[in-house]
Amino acid sequence: MYSSTFIFATKQFDESFHRLDQEIAAMAKGIAGYLGEETWENKETGLVSNVYYWESLEALQELVR
Repeated sequence: MYSSTFIFATKQFDESFHRLDQEIAAMAKGIAGYLGEETWENKETGLVSNVYYWESLEALQELVR
């Protein structure tokens, strides 16, 4: 299993951020080998982590491309 992680600080996000976040999620879900995702928030640090899971390195590399 492989994973990709996007980490960002919680704050007021503009429309561009939300659009990009939705595009990444849609792209990830459309790639063969996508296994799922989880979101984690650390309230102490204010960081949020979106983790996407893949069954192969090739599937992960597709997202990167």
